[in-house]
Amino acid sequence: MPRMFSYYSPVRFFRTMEELEDMTNPENAQYFGHKEPYPLEVNAYHRFLIPQYNNEVSTTELKLFLVGDEEIEIECRLTIDNNKLFVVTFISYEEIQGHFEIRDFSGNTLFYSNCVKFIDSTDNEGRKYIRIATKCTYNRNLFSYSDGEHDWMITNLPAYCLGEFEMDEDVTLERVGDLLGSEISGSWYEENVKYRILAQGNNNILTFIAVHSTNQDFYIDGTKMTRKEKPEVTDNTQEVIMKFSYQKDENGLNIILDEEAILSNVFTMALANEGNTAVYVYNSNYIIPIENA
Repeated sequence: MPRMFSYYSPVRFFRTMEELEDMTNPENAQYFGHKEPYPLEVNAYHRFLIPQYNNEVSTTELKLFLVGDEEIEIECRLTIDNNKLFVVTFISYEEIQGHFEIRDFSGNTLFYSNCVKFIDSTDNEGRKYIRIATKCTYNRNLFSYSDGEHDWMITNLPAYCLGEFEMDEDVTLERVGDLLGSEISGSWYEENVKYRILAQGNNNILTFIAVHSTNQDFYIDGTKMTRKEKPEVTDNTQEVIMKFSYQKDENGLNIILDEEAILSNVFTMALANEGNTAVYVYNSNYIIPIENA
């Protein structure tokens, strides 16, 4: 079937299951479905964007289900504007596997996703998958929203920080004095960090990071980054090492993302009775357990 656009996302929502199972689409043709589900961090918020194509809905009463060995309703917030579905935000507290289905109040499925698996990514060293936040500016016609504060994609990438920290530098020297000594006349440096991406042959992961890391607003684990190297993609690539540099503000500090502001349409902050402790409470159709902030 014809492909109207490239999705550039490891988790993709379509109107029919046939679109997800179409093996003439390169995005489906490597590891699809239950054979290699995309790993999502359990107990963490995830936000994915719905392309502005064939995304019309006739009701705001929609629910999100994960369909696998059993069918489970997933806590979510679905952003709908002018009868179009733009954003799906969700969280799972269980380590479960299946594909998503967005359904209306009558039980009719309006959108299907490829297969995902919620996991605890903590490795033997205590590291977890890196968390990505990116504002989808690479294609404003395909992703165009009336609410610019919340049009972010937030999820994890199956990648770990290796602790490899290095400097790129450029130092200029000039000779001074009768003894032809030298001093630094100019210098530049940049702080870089490397990440190991566990692609496992899924090029959707690599195209996702390649395209979204060209956005001006791109964060890894809450810190603004700039990509330094192009990912080297080969047949059935299992893992890729990529280098990123920290972006600095006018004071030389790393630029930090306020993720709570992005997710402010999902939860509401309130004050508890004891100790004025901030807690999360119900907001719209999204259910958040009350806990200490």
